[in-house]
Amino acid sequence: MNAEFDPYHKWLGIPASEQPANHYRLLGVALYEQDLDVIDAAANQRMSYLQDMASGPNVEHSQRVLNEVSAARRCLLNPDQKAIYDAALRQRVAAQAVTAQPTNAVTISVNVGAPAQGTP
Repeated sequence: MNAEFDPYHKWLGIPASEQPANHYRLLGVALYEQDLDVIDAAANQRMSYLQDMASGPNVEHSQRVLNEVSAARRCLLNPDQKAIYDAALRQRVAAQAVTAQPTNAVTISVNVGAPAQGTP
């Protein structure tokens, strides 16, 4: 088993910058998707693909990610669990938005009414 292998990126298209993935990202559906048929179909597609990967050299990764996809499916298809999960996810997303302030911001000071340098 390759220690550097990233099954989320290689198999699900989730880059390291978006890991750990929330349930919606893990299933490849829109954030806060409401249509249970869409969630179910996406989960089934992911699970089928991951089961195919189970016969390859990364069987341990396949089983772990398959378990995570299955757990995401169960959570999002249960209306009560989904409501709790969505509320917690909204809080986490809001908290990340507050802390994700640009670090390379430039401040420009302007003296209104003062003559520009180099002008009489």
